[in-house]
Formats: sequence, structure tokens, C-alpha cells
Amino acid sequence: MTALAGVDLTALAPATTAISALSNLVLVSPQKTIGYQPLNPRNADGTASKLAQPPTFVFNYEGEQQLLAESDITDHFVEENMAVQDQIALKPEMYTTHGFIGELNDIAPPALALVKVAADKLTSVTAYQPALTETARLAYNEAFLLYQVGQKAINSAIAAASSIGNLITGGSAGGENVIGSSGQTTKLGGQNKQQTAFQSLYGYWRSRTLFTVQTPWAVFQNMAIKSLRAIQDTETNVITDFEVVFKLIRTAASTTLTNGVPISYGGRLNSQASPLTDQGTSAPSSGPSLTSALSTAGVA
Repeated sequence: MTALAGVDLTALAPATTAISALSNLVLVSPQKTIGYQPLNPRNADGTASKLAQPPTFVFNYEGEQQLLAESDITDHFVEENMAVQDQIALKPEMYTTHGFIGELNDIAPPALALVKVAADKLTSVTAYQPALTETARLAYNEAFLLYQVGQKAINSAIAAASSIGNLITGGSAGGENVIGSSGQTTKLGGQNKQQTAFQSLYGYWRSRTLFTVQTPWAVFQNMAIKSLRAIQDTETNVITDFEVVFKLIRTAASTTLTNGVPISYGGRLNSQASPLTDQGTSAPSSGPSLTSALSTAGVA
């Protein structure tokens, strides 16, 4: 303490401010969200598809998430009246998420994603550019408002056209999608965000699409939708809670072809697998008649 008594610490203030601002800048830098990425099916020869991947599915807000890693361990009871375990089978990993889709949200559209990132970053560096930070925030808010107004106008136009079409053709109001035993039949009509999200998840489930799933703990590949629940509570009709369970799909690492390789059989399987043998033709021998048999027995 005595050695530092005459040291001027004011020169360290700019460095401290710079370190604090840069650390905040790193903290607000968003992690690249993978979300739920549908994968294209493989080609007929088993090679990976080179087509563009479908758009990533992202919920507006995610609630509770669970990951289950479970094993089947055998129990064999022996003479000592105790169980011994000699086999552990690893079940596929199961991931459950609660995702919410709402008609009104503050999720930035793809066209404004970069603007929102810049606004979020500049908010933390107020020590350097306070005016620029406020300007960026106002610019993003105005752009987002214009985007919402445009989307509302488009949805209203689609809904109006659908209503007119239903009046002419006698169709159902709203032009909602109809799902039957053979799948989904789409009708022209305005679909809200909840309906669009459900149709996407339902289509992925029905087509057995595999996903790359980003969880809070790791990224899992080759996940398929095991179950899908769409829940809308009694308090509101503008929010849907989707409970989706993903299951990891494992395939054989390699296969062996046995074409041209003799197969060995044994026991009954050997008899069943033996080729047919021609034993020739034969006529059955004639036995005694019924009358002679009864005479011999002393009946007739």
C-alpha cells in the first residue's frame, strides 16, 4: 500500500472503460441459432443430397426442455436369490421441448436480423456512441413497425380474397387446411402463425423427416419427431404451446451382402431348406376288400 501511495490511477480509467465495453460487446453477441433444421432425404444410392436445406424451424419462445438418456439393464436371478446384470443396452436419446408460437411477438424477421444485431451490440457501448446507439434502436423499431404493417396488409388481403372465393364456391370460411386419413389437403386461404407452424411440424412428422436439433447442452443429429402435441389453453387463442418429442435414429454402421456365398443350415432348418427330389412314380398296392376283411374277422 505504501508503494502505491504516489501512483496516479486516473490513467487506468480509459483502459478500464474499454475492457468493460468490449466484454459487454462479446456478451451481447448472439450465438448462431441452429434451431430445428430439417434435413433432405438421402439420394437413392445413399449419398447425401446436395439440394438446399429447408428453412430452419424456430419457436417464438421456448419453455421447459428435457433430455432423456436411458439404458435397459438385464436382471438374471440366480440360486442365491439375487439378480446379476450382464448386459446394458443403450436406448436412443429422447429430447422434449415446449415451444410457443404467438400471433404477436418481437422476433426479428430475417430481413431485419442484421439491424437488430447491430442495435443490440451498440446498446452496450454507450460510453462511446450514445447518440448512435439511440439512432440504431429507433431505426430498428421503425423498420420493424413497417414490416408488421406490411405483413398485416398482406394477411388481410389474403383473408379477404379467401372470403370472396368461399362466397363464390361455397367453401368453408377461412380456407383452413383439411387433414384426412391420406394426409393433408391444402386450400387457398389466410393462415395465421399458429396454423402455419402446426402444418410445418405435422408435415415433417408425416414425411418422417430427420432433424438436426440444437439443445441447451449439445447439437443432436438424425432426430425424428416421435410425438407432437399442439396445446391451446382456455385463456387465449393467440398462443399455441407445441410439445415436441424428438428421438435419435440409429442405423447400421455397415451391411454385408451374401450374394453367391453358400449358407449353412442345420437341424430342421437343413431339412426345410433342402431341394426337392424326384422319387419317380408309383401305384399304391391294392389291399383286401371290405367283404373279405369282414369274412376273415367272422363278422359276415
